[in-house]
Parts: sequence; C-alpha cells; structure tokens
Amino acid sequence: MQKIPFNEALCAVQNLTPVYAARTVRTADAAGCILAEPVYAKYSVPPAPVSAMDGFAVKAADTMAASAENPLTLTVFDRVNTGNVVRDEFDAVIMVEDVEFDGSDAPAEITIRAPIKAGRNVRKAGEDIAEGRMVLPAGARIRPFDIGALAGYGITEVLVRSVSVGIIPTGSELIAPGEVPNPGQVVESNSIMTAAYLRQFGVDVVCYSPVPDNRVLIRGAIEKAVAENEIVLLSAGSSMGSKDFTASAIADLGEILFHGVFMKPAKPTMLGVVNGKPVIGMPGFPLAAQTAERMFVRELLERWGFSGPAQETVAAEAGETISSDADIDEFRFASAAEVGGRVVVLPQVRSASMQMNGIRANCYVHIPRGTAKAPAGSLVPAVLNVSKAELSRTILLGGAYTEGAEALAVRAAAAGWTVRFGDITAVNLQYL
Repeated sequence: MQKIPFNEALCAVQNLTPVYAARTVRTADAAGCILAEPVYAKYSVPPAPVSAMDGFAVKAADTMAASAENPLTLTVFDRVNTGNVVRDEFDAVIMVEDVEFDGSDAPAEITIRAPIKAGRNVRKAGEDIAEGRMVLPAGARIRPFDIGALAGYGITEVLVRSVSVGIIPTGSELIAPGEVPNPGQVVESNSIMTAAYLRQFGVDVVCYSPVPDNRVLIRGAIEKAVAENEIVLLSAGSSMGSKDFTASAIADLGEILFHGVFMKPAKPTMLGVVNGKPVIGMPGFPLAAQTAERMFVRELLERWGFSGPAQETVAAEAGETISSDADIDEFRFASAAEVGGRVVVLPQVRSASMQMNGIRANCYVHIPRGTAKAPAGSLVPAVLNVSKAELSRTILLGGAYTEGAEALAVRAAAAGWTVRFGDITAVNLQYL
C-alpha cells in the first residue's frame, strides 16, 4: 500500500471530472436541486401593462395643466386597483389619495392638483421578465424562494442534475441488523450510516447486499454498481489483509489513484476510477468510515454542486493535551461545550472501532501533519456536527463513562441540556 499525504489525496478527489445523470422533477419539489439545463420564462410577466397602485389610469398628456392653483377635472380615465391592466389609451396611474372624487367605485369625474409623467405607477409588459428570457442558468441550485418565481413564469417542471451513489458492503463476517452476532460476526451498519449521511446532500443512494470476501464476487459487484450509479463506495476490504480484495478488484476494472493516506482514522482509504466514475474504498471501522465520508465523499459531492449539512468551525480551547503523530493528519473525535464564555473541547479515546466515541462526540479536531500535539489550553479548530448554539446548553464531562453519568444525561435531556463526554487523563477542573 503506497500511502500519500492527506492534502494530495484531497487534491485527487477535487480533480475528478463530475459525472451527472438528469431527471425531471416538479418545480414544487425542486428545492435544493441543481439545474441540468437553463430554464426560460414561458411568457412575459406581467403579460400587459398593469397598475402598480390603487388609483386612476389616465393619459399623462391630459394632466399637464393641473396645479395646486388651477385644479384640473378629468372625465376620461379608468378606476384601477393594483395589478389591473392599464388600457392602451392610458399611460400613467394617479394614486387614489392624490385625487378628489365623490368616493364611488365609478365616479363620473375626478379632480387633480398636479400633473403626472407618462409611465408613472405603471408596470410595463415584461417588466419582471420577458417571454423567452433566462430565469436560471444550468448549474444553479434552486432555493425555496426561487420556486414561486419559476411557477409564476409558467415553469411547472425542471430538468435537474442527478447523482446516484452505490454502497457495497464487503466481508464474509457481516450479518444483517437485527441479528445477534456470534463470535467473529459483525452487524453490517456502515451502509445504513453512510446512506443516511449522503441523503442530506440530495443525492440518490442505492445500498447493495453485502458481498463475501471473494475477489471475483467483489469485482462483479463493482461492475454492476458502476453501471447503475455515478459514484460507488465500498465499505471495508480496503486494507492489506489476506481477505481484503477491494484494491485488486478495482485495479482489474480501472485505475487506482491512491491507496492509503497519511491520516488517522481512515488510513486505508483508496480512490479508483472505473469507466470514468469514482470508486472509493472506505475503511470498515465505523469512525474511520465516517472520517472518509466527511473528508473525501463530502468534498467530492460539494465539488459537484451538492451541498450537505452545515459544518461550523469554531476556535476551541483544548481541555486536555491532544496527542497525535507528526507524520499524519489526525481527525480526532471530540466533545465541545461552552464553558465560562469560551468553547472547550475534550478528545475521545483513539479508537476507530468504538461507535460510542461517535455517539458521545459533537465535533472533530484536525491536528495537521507536522504537529505532534495540541497542548492543553491551546486553541484548536473544532469542526462541529451540531449547531454552535447547542454548545451553550451542553455539559462537558471528562473521565470514565459511568451509570451515574447516564442518570445525569437522562435528567439533563429532560431539562433541554445535552451531556457530552471526553477522554481525560489528568483531570483539570478549570475546564469542567
């Protein structure tokens, strides 16, 4: 396994050529979708000159003699409300409050004390948009507030970019959720987790049945998934064990761009290309898989225009020295809370297989390559997977997770608080 630095692996992902499918969706359902082609107005809006005010439509030339000293009485006009069509013989609208009349809905005459310019208080035909003009270009993300305008311009459906991600779990030891594992068996949960994460980006997800540790079977599964999806993810089998066949199966079908990254967790991550489509081999340990998804799959989807859940980065004070290896980029799961007006973070135990570390964490801390540690009290970038506002209602505990802590977590949740836990070897009460 020829490992490469994290930054080089990230660049390889960023340089992949986007692959899109397309599908037609109702405009009403298109919020968050990315247009596959430009959309154009079906007709002009407004389709004819309309009044911008409640008042009286007049011909501006007929009002030129009006003044405060010499009021002018008009008998040729139309009573109009906002949005009413202004007939061709009129070119201005005098607001109702600037007119003297008998107060009826259809007065015979009106009196004005000032002239009005042509075009005043009249929206021209096509003032909003003219028929055939572009509303949004290809590649634009449709926002909820865009939908009303699209519908108003006669656009009832749109062609949007579509990306389907196929997830292939591998491993002869895998059993289905709900089954009780025997020694040597593992519940296949990574694909469920990955699918839930990816759906937040607005992509389609296809989860395939687990494939045993067999090079031929894995290769066949990759071929099928590549034919049916734009991106393929393989869960597990990316390391160098005797039953890890992901790399060889990808190499049989295409090209491997990298295999192994100087990072922790997710060191065995690999990237290949088969028939022009990215195939990513992800580690089997859950937290390593999560890290690969956040660092590489998220980057890939966002480069292709699919935005996921917000990730806010805050400067946090390390409540404990966070050790790392100087030759890697480390993404340490951690717990953060607002303590005394500042954000404090405690790391989780270094273990990519312990899913409770992910449950207890609400952020990760990036310790860049070349840095052996982040000393206690130093500021580190904490990337949150919760809102920053939640930190002000978080209780941060360091040390062993006990039954007493569980009871506290239950009571805190009932009061609208969250209890987070972090690993701490030298208890420093100023942070707790």
